[in-house]
Amino acid sequence: MEYIFFNDASRLKGVNLPKSQVGFKKMCRICDSAETLFSKKGFYETSIADICRHARTAVGTFYIYFQDKTAIYDYLVRNYYVIINTYINKHIAKCKTRFEMEKEGLKAFIRFGHANPQCYKIIWGSSHIDPALFEDYYIRFAKSYIAALRKYSKELITIDYSTAAWFLMGVANFICLKVIFNNKRLTTKDLNKLTDEVMTLLSRGLFRKK
Repeated sequence: MEYIFFNDASRLKGVNLPKSQVGFKKMCRICDSAETLFSKKGFYETSIADICRHARTAVGTFYIYFQDKTAIYDYLVRNYYVIINTYINKHIAKCKTRFEMEKEGLKAFIRFGHANPQCYKIIWGSSHIDPALFEDYYIRFAKSYIAALRKYSKELITIDYSTAAWFLMGVANFICLKVIFNNKRLTTKDLNKLTDEVMTLLSRGLFRKK
């Protein structure tokens, strides 16, 4: 997984960001190990000693960057928010309409989720470990989504943008899970067919008009 320096470190709880690239690489190695073990064994069954053993680093090095296990989990979830957002924005940058953005954004989200299925275990696991972190993750996504929908209001029907944003987030999350649960290679043909079906539902609606 790619990790980032946060512009707003105040959002991070119990995290001491490194000052050098060498330190950042050490921190990333610890994060990779934590992500792997949390997604396989779970938060409560994984110890700091396990993480350090897997990362082949001293326990003392862990505490240079993270106050405790919850702090590294917090960092992983917040890192996912930025990485996923950046990945989607990169793939919709050339889109001219909101329809195109929804379609290409959905494709990007599915590709990311398919390549990184552990993100679901980490992100959704935060609902038990730190409910406020879980809520903040999705509320931040929703706020940015609402703002984007408002920007393209002329393309949309009259509807509450908050409801629309949460609806679209739900669609993306569970369509991506459908792909992950299929447990097979994701081809471009399969991805295009799936997103075409979703966009047909969004543009036409599910129910026949009486």
